[in-house]
Amino acid sequence: MKIDFRPAFMKDFDGCWTVINEAREQMIKSGRHQWTEQYPAYKDILADINNGNAYVLTVNDQIAVYGAVVLNGEPAYEFLEGKWLTNSNYYVIHRFATLPKLQREGYARIFINKVCSLCEVEHVPSIKVDTNYDNLPMVSLLSSMGFCLCGKVSYGERGLRFAFEKITMQPKDQR
Repeated sequence: MKIDFRPAFMKDFDGCWTVINEAREQMIKSGRHQWTEQYPAYKDILADINNGNAYVLTVNDQIAVYGAVVLNGEPAYEFLEGKWLTNSNYYVIHRFATLPKLQREGYARIFINKVCSLCEVEHVPSIKVDTNYDNLPMVSLLSSMGFCLCGKVSYGERGLRFAFEKITMQPKDQR
């Protein structure tokens, strides 16, 4: 089995969109409220790719996991109801999904571990992620991987999200 973690390019758009769209449909059918018919949208994935923030985990050259990995990329995190573990640079993972037929195979965990490795290479001290209170698979995954629940972040009409952080290395200013 060949597993690869890499940036996504325009040639990958259809595969990225398939992951997001199928995961969104599954989330809506299961009654979870994080994603809607309008979000994430086609334009969000195009923007992720065009901005160099889209990453994929491929399994035998099929896109299995998609995520936007953005350096210091969430303005709402400035207004956390709670306290972050660090006040340094971070990568945020947004629009994170596994192709439904490949869920529960450990691929999301591999993707997050690859982002941790990216943090080490880039000297970025932590990863921050938010998820809806009813996205129990994501809450469970983050908790099992050493992420700490730091509080809540508001996305206005899209609601409050649990905010998690995992320290990947000691920030230079805290050594």
